[in-house]
Amino acid sequence: MNRIRTVLGDIAPETLGFTHCHEHIFIERGKSTEINPALLLDDYGKSLRELKLFREAGGNALVDAQPVMAGRMVEWLLKASQESGIHIVASTGFHKTCFYYDDGYIFHKTEQEIAELYISEITQGMLSSRQGGMQRSDARAGIIKTAVDSGGIFADKIYEKLHSAAAAAQTETGVPVMCHIETGADAEEVIRFYTDAGIPAQRIWIAHLDKTDDDIGRHRAVAASGAYLEYDTIARPKYRSDMNECKFIMDMMAAGYENQLLLGLDSTRGRLESYGGKAGLRYLHDVFLPCLKSAGVTESNIQRLMFENPKEALSKLISTQMTQMKQMYADFF
Repeated sequence: MNRIRTVLGDIAPETLGFTHCHEHIFIERGKSTEINPALLLDDYGKSLRELKLFREAGGNALVDAQPVMAGRMVEWLLKASQESGIHIVASTGFHKTCFYYDDGYIFHKTEQEIAELYISEITQGMLSSRQGGMQRSDARAGIIKTAVDSGGIFADKIYEKLHSAAAAAQTETGVPVMCHIETGADAEEVIRFYTDAGIPAQRIWIAHLDKTDDDIGRHRAVAASGAYLEYDTIARPKYRSDMNECKFIMDMMAAGYENQLLLGLDSTRGRLESYGGKAGLRYLHDVFLPCLKSAGVTESNIQRLMFENPKEALSKLISTQMTQMKQMYADFF
């Protein structure tokens, strides 16, 4: 049967509700926050308040895009989901290589070891840093986060290894693969890489293309493949005005690609209102969607963008006969 894997367990797709498809709720101190302090989200009370404000605005679910050993805080995701009532779909996988210290697992583990790590996080439980070392939690990941720099997948052997591991994990588990796209990266190359590995395009999400590529033709080409485009350059005037973002979305809808658009805010410390930011998780519901409506988008279109597309993009076939994988990854570290 089709289910969606959240940190609190598998849910029926029809219960997912209004969903942001790319957020960051907690990020602990590490290499990424040294590079960009705005990424630090380590105040439980503030993040919980943000989730509750989101809930009050009509939010019901979100995808947290922070992957394993890149600042993800598993226990807090689990606790915050319980206390806020928000469904949280957590990520395994990897981020940009610059966000890892030199001794990071991405550099010294083999492709097979990394694939097994990702598979185990989806089928058994996510690894969590606690006193005494890494331990496995009961909360499982429901999506595989990946990333490419401007040079693409084949720019260096590390990215090629990581994407190959992600492809193997997707094949084993069926969950979606989300790819963070940097400016200059070829989104169609990413899609070809995964489809060549036998992964349906409908299981692939291309994130941030609205921020990194102004060519609407390339966006249409991605959508024509069957992949999803996850747009989140909203309330980010440094990159694109909300009015221009509305136009981008409407152009894609007019071209017939309404069913392949996912929305989020890609939240940071500088944009979450509970941390002193100006937008907050409720911005999309309270400000941006009314902007879309005033431009001619219907309530039916909004239902498709915020309810139906996330539900379809996150659903996977889970056999009730599936056997939990054995503790074969305990020696990963």
